[in-house]
Amino acid sequence: MNKYIDALLADATRQIVIVSGEGEIGGQDVYVGKRTLRAIKGRLARERCRGERWARAIVYSHSNDWGDVGVDLMSGEYCTMHVIDEGIAA
Repeated sequence: MNKYIDALLADATRQIVIVSGEGEIGGQDVYVGKRTLRAIKGRLARERCRGERWARAIVYSHSNDWGDVGVDLMSGEYCTMHVIDEGIAA
């Protein structure tokens, strides 16, 4: 993976959010496991339930005028982050 994502994972102050669901409906959860790509990929595999669901891992990158911005850990693409309040999906 690229060095930028490795640096984001190494910074324990940056929140990682797992977003998963079925169809267009999904939920989110703050990831509190090991901060390695291997551990996160394992969590995503469990969330996907052998292809019956979808799942993404997003790590906080920065804020701008439109809100918080994260990086999808698997694709490396930027995306907006949903508001998380004390670890509970808002």
